[in-house]
Amino acid sequence: VDPTLERSFRGHKGSVNSAVFNPNMKQLVSVSQDGCLMIWNFKPQLRAFRFADHKGPVLSVAVSPTGGIIASGSKDRTVRLWAPNISKGRSTVIKAHTGG
Repeated sequence: VDPTLERSFRGHKGSVNSAVFNPNMKQLVSVSQDGCLMIWNFKPQLRAFRFADHKGPVLSVAVSPTGGIIASGSKDRTVRLWAPNISKGRSTVIKAHTGG
């Protein structure tokens, strides 16, 4: 059986670099060259959320097993931890990488 397109999400202003499912299977999280992390809800009536604290393209994303924390890694040499249900778009920054 050939795969069929279930749904398409539009909202990033740059190329999408990574996307992962939230373990709750109700959301998809994506990161992009536009410096944003987006959380997409599978229910069409629920809006998407955009998080834009990074200062450069976001290259990777991971979701904790509980789905309560999201980690994103950026070309700005930071890893940011997001608690999307309480953060109101804010993140905690972890800076450890140096060099170009």
